[in-house]
Amino acid sequence: MVRAALSVAAIYALVSGHGSLWLLTCNRGCSGEARQAVGHVLRVDPRTARVLKSSVLPRPQAIAVGSHGVYALDFWRDRIRLLDSRTLHVVRSLKLKLPFRFSAHDNAFLPFAVAVGPGAVWVATDRGVLARVDLRVTRVVATVRLPFDAFGGMAAGPHAVWVAESLAGLYRVDPRTNRVAARIRMEGFDAEQVVVCDGKVLVLGAAASVQRDLPNREYLVRVLRDGAKRIGRLPSGPLAYTCGAGSLWLGQQGGSRLERIDPANGRVVAQRRAKIGTALAYAGGKLWTARPDGAVRQLGM
Repeated sequence: MVRAALSVAAIYALVSGHGSLWLLTCNRGCSGEARQAVGHVLRVDPRTARVLKSSVLPRPQAIAVGSHGVYALDFWRDRIRLLDSRTLHVVRSLKLKLPFRFSAHDNAFLPFAVAVGPGAVWVATDRGVLARVDLRVTRVVATVRLPFDAFGGMAAGPHAVWVAESLAGLYRVDPRTNRVAARIRMEGFDAEQVVVCDGKVLVLGAAASVQRDLPNREYLVRVLRDGAKRIGRLPSGPLAYTCGAGSLWLGQQGGSRLERIDPANGRVVAQRRAKIGTALAYAGGKLWTARPDGAVRQLGM
């Protein structure tokens, strides 16, 4: 078990990268709009479960890890920050701007999610824009317009960036042209999250029931060359998931069952009882979960 020597109020992110486990926490001022929130970025050795480095980070939002360091978003100041992976000090910060005016008195970018792909960092906002930033965070290379729909999630693959836009479907952005190359429509399906796992593009979401009194059913969808195909049922409710060892691992947040899924066909190849927290990550050949009490625990495989 890893329990940081901090008064952790919430774990915002649990990610793996470059042989380490990375945590983004919020420690105070986390409620409400959290404009004055203060958190930490932590680097953990997954072999020894030891915190290697910790650094204070104002206004934590989301992080991603790449070859040049850790990329952290500052939602309220419209910035992406580059942190040195060894010291976790901020070495560069870049202001993000919308390529249009959102309203007469509002041009804030409000960065929501970040992902690292080959040669670029991608930053999404739910205001209909995807920004491409160079890996050293010196400039915005390009911006891509997206529909004003409910932003679901984003994943950067080796040849494309995928953005889930709720009922609007899934958008594929070509990093060579910095344009939307395709829109995968999924009629009656709410695309909530997207993940690239073992070379397969998977979408997690819900299909609305025909009868109003029945709950929505959660499905796993695989993106194919000629569209998309439902390949499996998912547990209902908010899910924690990650990709590792060629498999998709997921479980209901707060649930007690961990599933290992083949990303090619959606089949559950293994399952076991385990206390699932709010997030999952695969690092150092081990599976980890973040607990609501501020602890990060290793799960048996």
